[in-house]
Amino acid sequence: MKQIITAKTVLSGAELEEIHNGAVVIEDGKILKVVAESALTAEDKADAQVISFAEETVMPGMIECHNHLSIDARKSEHLEILGTASECKLTLLALEGLHDDLLSGVTTARCMGDKYDLDLKLKKEIEAGNVTGPDLLTAGVGMKGSNGSGYIGAPHSGVEEFRRTARANVSKGVNVLKIFTTPGLFSVNQGFVPSFLSAEEIRTVVEEGERLHLPVAAHCIGGKALHDCVEQGVAVIEHAYCASQEDIELLKAHPECWVDLTTGIYLDPDREAYLSPANVAKAREGREIVRKCVGDLVKAGIHFALGTDANHGLLWKEVVYAVELGADKRTALKGVTSNAAYISRVAGKKGELSAGADADVIAVQGNPLEDPAVLEHVSFVMKKGVIYKENGVANSNCHSFQKAL
Repeated sequence: MKQIITAKTVLSGAELEEIHNGAVVIEDGKILKVVAESALTAEDKADAQVISFAEETVMPGMIECHNHLSIDARKSEHLEILGTASECKLTLLALEGLHDDLLSGVTTARCMGDKYDLDLKLKKEIEAGNVTGPDLLTAGVGMKGSNGSGYIGAPHSGVEEFRRTARANVSKGVNVLKIFTTPGLFSVNQGFVPSFLSAEEIRTVVEEGERLHLPVAAHCIGGKALHDCVEQGVAVIEHAYCASQEDIELLKAHPECWVDLTTGIYLDPDREAYLSPANVAKAREGREIVRKCVGDLVKAGIHFALGTDANHGLLWKEVVYAVELGADKRTALKGVTSNAAYISRVAGKKGELSAGADADVIAVQGNPLEDPAVLEHVSFVMKKGVIYKENGVANSNCHSFQKAL
């Protein structure tokens, strides 16, 4: 089936170049070409379904770079839920989150570790057409130290335990290996960032990934752990809330190591309603520290992509925060499109409207290169040529789930 999408503005290619009165030609779920509407040929138009947007901007579907299917940050005390919930309950949470992510314009989600291998299981169900949601990039079991914090990773001690889980994850078909090296929310009074893994443990996971060209992503807010991760070959630092000037200089010296920013955890006051009192206090105490550290990182030109850390349907906020912290609007938007595709190892296939890429397309009123906040209201969602949302309303093929949890 051939489809043509025309729009007032089309954001084309990895650089999101503006084509005014542009057109995207699609066939069998792939993009054939992106051109000015006036350049369409009779052959392009023959037997094509035409979808027109008179005032909207058409752009690539967004990529959520830090998702967890077994966490929903919109639920009260969601971290505590993760520690006690059954696989059944977490699956229901995941189904709701997947639905909301897709309708918000997220057509690909990079999962950063889930309990019960939910990311791997639900990826298969999405591919089979049994579940509605973004295409998933999976990590399987997240690996933390036996002295580490949080509920999402499984505890490990010693290089052989890390090696064993890394190989088990690889055998399940993951897209990335995930390690946890520091706490999440930090304590201002502690005065330093704890580091829970040895350089040898980190290197072991990197070596296991390298043999199969799989990247390693590290939950790491800064300090010694960040240095160990960069020096041992970790591909992506997740969060970097407390990146010092020394940390930033190290990242500048290693441009092959990117950062995935999730600053809404600290900067978004709306998230406080869903945290325990203790975590609310930590978020408030650390807010200005994070604003300065991540702002310095962004202004230094460190390569970054963006994620929400399971704040489903709200990726648009991270683009807005990136701009507030000093990123130019195009770079911020690339953080959820082409740069997100790069760190996810799907560049050229996802995150851009280019010939040969998947037909993952969304439309918004206004231009996100002028005002990123327009991403809050996505009116049209297509994934691989299938339309899931039109005129701001979910299609019947986009199954909804009762929000009872």
